[in-house]
Amino acid sequence: MRGQARLRLAEDASFQSLGEGNDTVILSFGSGYLYTCNDTAAAFLRAMDGRRSLDEITDLMEAEFDAPREQMEADFAALAEELVREKLVVPADEHEARNEGDGA
Repeated sequence: MRGQARLRLAEDASFQSLGEGNDTVILSFGSGYLYTCNDTAAAFLRAMDGRRSLDEITDLMEAEFDAPREQMEADFAALAEELVREKLVVPADEHEARNEGDGA
């Protein structure tokens, strides 16, 4: 996944923190699967709003996590690919393209 990719949560997915000190979970309404996330994945999901690119999310995460940027870029790219593969997130422009074709 490239650094300029912009992703957003899929329409049939939701994530929720279970409280401070607890995991965050992602629910896929389509499959019924429930996934647990560590703190890093949860921070990534919170920052992934469809407007920020992976590079911009990495910029934000640099202030929060003590890790080399190159490692964070690789880790976030791999996480994004896994979330896309599981259909939990989608490219942000996919939603925009669908909406533009609905009657504009």
